[in-house]
Amino acid sequence: MFGIKISYALINTALLLAAPLAYFYKKIADVLALSSCLIIAPILIFLSKVDPVNTLLSILIFNFILAGFTRYRNAMESERKGWDLKLKKEEADKSELLEELKSLEGAESNVKESELSMVSLYEVTKKMSEDLKFNDIFNVFSAFLKGNFNFRNCDLLILNWAASSPRLERRYSVWQKEEAEGLTGSGVNYETLIRACTADPKKIYFSRPADNDMFETLEIRDPEIRAYASMPLVSDNRIVAILTVENLPREELERFIILAMQFALEIKKVLLYETVEKLATTDSLTGLYVRQYFSERLGEELQRSKRYKLKLALLMIDIDNFKQANDTYGHLVGDVILKSLGAILKESTREIDLVSRYGGEEFTVGLPETGTDGALIVAERIRKRVAENIFKAYDEKLKITVSVGISVYPKDSAKTRDLIERADKAMYTAKKMGKNLVCEYKK
Repeated sequence: MFGIKISYALINTALLLAAPLAYFYKKIADVLALSSCLIIAPILIFLSKVDPVNTLLSILIFNFILAGFTRYRNAMESERKGWDLKLKKEEADKSELLEELKSLEGAESNVKESELSMVSLYEVTKKMSEDLKFNDIFNVFSAFLKGNFNFRNCDLLILNWAASSPRLERRYSVWQKEEAEGLTGSGVNYETLIRACTADPKKIYFSRPADNDMFETLEIRDPEIRAYASMPLVSDNRIVAILTVENLPREELERFIILAMQFALEIKKVLLYETVEKLATTDSLTGLYVRQYFSERLGEELQRSKRYKLKLALLMIDIDNFKQANDTYGHLVGDVILKSLGAILKESTREIDLVSRYGGEEFTVGLPETGTDGALIVAERIRKRVAENIFKAYDEKLKITVSVGISVYPKDSAKTRDLIERADKAMYTAKKMGKNLVCEYKK
């Protein structure tokens, strides 16, 4: 009997000690509950002769404790899952807030960058507006371009609309790296580019390899050129210039367009200024300098010649029997003769020479750094070309001649007015001697 009690006590103790296992192992809890009813209870009742009431009470207590640990475990698991879900949600919210913060910081940075960019654009526009020469404006533009954009080479193509279609008149270039200056650039076919922009004046941006056909069309074969953009600059519904840039990143294109639009306004202003200036300094019929401007420039060249001890020659040219041709064929034919003679004078002289329509049928040519011998060569070349030329005016074909007089500084005079008068006297001497002659001034 005593042994039975001890066995009963040991079994109950074992059950009590096993009950907490339900907290740690869910499957063990189910096994223990089933075992307590199907195995332990029969052992206590039938084998150990324990009172069924006490046995059932022990089993009930054990299962109650077991259920308590199981419920507690389930409650803790549910709580842990709840905290895990809450923690995950907090982490997700934190991550979302960090992304939003990063986005706001990026937006703030973009705003600041945009603000700085606008300020910079304002400053460069202000600087460009202070100048009235293409070279000066393009220098300001170039400095800003180098400091604010990534590119290889940028070209400004100034167009001339004197003919029925535009042609390239001037080209200005700027390289991102100074050591690259002097390279030929993209090798683009500018005639093709001008035609393309004139036919469809829209912004063009293309890159390799997506737009290889455009690279071929424009003959851009340099493999280092990965992207090419052209921006027609329009004034009064006409393309006055084209701005091109090599290897400009696409993300910088929008800022480049803004800069180009400001640049276009400055070019319009400069073109207007050049037109006014040209009207004030050039003859509308021949395109040569007018008398007053020529006299001013001749005075400047004379001062330079005195300073550096150089010679300066002056030619006075008059068309022989021009009044007779004018009366015979009319003023329209006379205008064609004057215009054609102006072209011959420009073709027969250097870039540094001063060529002017002095008045009526008289023309003057200033020859810097030229003495008597050089002046005689130039004068004779002009006389011969005029005499051999056939002037075509409407239905008329005419032959004319010119008489040329020469005066030279310092031999003949050190004053502008005297040089002009003495060249004029030499020219009248040539006329008295039979016309179609060249004479130098003789004291």
